[in-house]
Amino acid sequence: MEKNPITTEEMRILELNAQYLGVTHSMLMQNAGREVARVVESTSKVEGKHIVIVCGLGGNGGDGIVAARYLDEAGANIDVHLLGDAKTITNRDTLHNWDILNNLHDILSSELLTESAVKSCKSIKEADILIDGIMGFGLRTKLREPLFSAVKVINQSPAIKYSIDVPSGIDSETGVVHGVAVKADHTIALHASKVGMSHAKDYIGKLHVVSIGIPKEAKYTCGPGDLIPFKQLRTAHSKKGDFGRILVVGGSDVYSGAPALAGMAALRTGADLVSVLAPDPVVSAIRSYSPNLMVRSMGTQLLLPETVTNVVELANQAHVVALGPGLGLEQQTKVAVTSIVEQLVKSKKPLVLDADGLKALASSELKLNPEISVLTPHWGELSILMDENLGDATLLPNRVDQAAACAKKYNSVILLKGPIDVIADPDGQIKLNRTGVPAMTVGGTGDVLTGIVAGLLAGNSSAFRAAAAAAFISGVAGELAFNERGDHIVATDCIENIHCVFDR
Repeated sequence: MEKNPITTEEMRILELNAQYLGVTHSMLMQNAGREVARVVESTSKVEGKHIVIVCGLGGNGGDGIVAARYLDEAGANIDVHLLGDAKTITNRDTLHNWDILNNLHDILSSELLTESAVKSCKSIKEADILIDGIMGFGLRTKLREPLFSAVKVINQSPAIKYSIDVPSGIDSETGVVHGVAVKADHTIALHASKVGMSHAKDYIGKLHVVSIGIPKEAKYTCGPGDLIPFKQLRTAHSKKGDFGRILVVGGSDVYSGAPALAGMAALRTGADLVSVLAPDPVVSAIRSYSPNLMVRSMGTQLLLPETVTNVVELANQAHVVALGPGLGLEQQTKVAVTSIVEQLVKSKKPLVLDADGLKALASSELKLNPEISVLTPHWGELSILMDENLGDATLLPNRVDQAAACAKKYNSVILLKGPIDVIADPDGQIKLNRTGVPAMTVGGTGDVLTGIVAGLLAGNSSAFRAAAAAAFISGVAGELAFNERGDHIVATDCIENIHCVFDR
């Protein structure tokens, strides 16, 4: 149970990640209904009272339907009115609980299909207690009929009024009232109050925050919920570049594969355009990997200080820069990387720094922007960044502590790669990712992760969310590749499974 208000998106992420951990939606609905009944029982006399529960067709209505059974058990006389045709219920758990009510003879259940049916419903007008289960969080537009009329009728009643999660009609994000909203005497917030409720205090009444069984691990474990901010539907008016222009700066006279893998991973993640800026000796090789990459030459054998101006100019045309894959460790390259990072920080350009780029950063005293920057070290690179012996790499608490310390030192999000990835930001926020397989120790998977982070960071989400989602996607893509090829996977197998993670 959260003490602080949360956003609609945060609640959706928590619910989905709880399900990923095995706490089903059905379990959450049963818990919510029981808690609603408990609050009603503890604040009003229910035995012998006429309690009317008005339900929508979604999960909020399902919570109210479950509450009906518990309140019936407590001795109340229960009527449940569904606003709409039960055949149109798309929430499987809501439908299941509605079917249960139809087996019970002591609870009156009926469908109110029209505005006139709502207005002529004597049951709502004569109730001692009314429970609003019409709409939960996530409302963005004016209530349609018969929901709109139901709210007006509820407000006209002298009954004690309870709203489940959010009074229906209130935008849970902004507190805006969409035409009309239930004026509740009590609001029973599920797991946490929603941020918009603080702007609609006249409608909330007394606030009760109840636990519905979301485990605390759902907050700090990466799961499919973390993909929610990145599942954007592309409209018919979308144009090239709307979903991200990525610049990958990498490669050396020795390494050509790393920047290509990062670039292809960014494309598979959903970026529209990926440019790779590489030293002259490997440009032809990178071009040969895929016609989907736009490859440019630095005009030098390595990344050198005289290349910095060109890099920064190209960075200004991109949404995100991924810097580091395969750059090498020449001293002049380190000087160039430091200068590039410094200028990108000044221009507030989103940045993913990996591999040899991290080693260059370690010798600087640069501070980044944690909203738009991600560093992706493994344990050895973290030791270089921190310039000290970090102790036992196998102890998860130590890994968490060291990642958090590094995040504060560089004022950046840290994605510490390992058997369990640790994502940390300077404010102390932590997430753990447990996806992936040992077969992903094969070379190139770190470059794939860099590309995924860059692709997600182009979606205007926070760096922390992009890093958490990227770690999950990379790990699951590796698991899917392993299911096909066992311990014989290569990095490109992971890339080819990225889209499958979004489709699950």
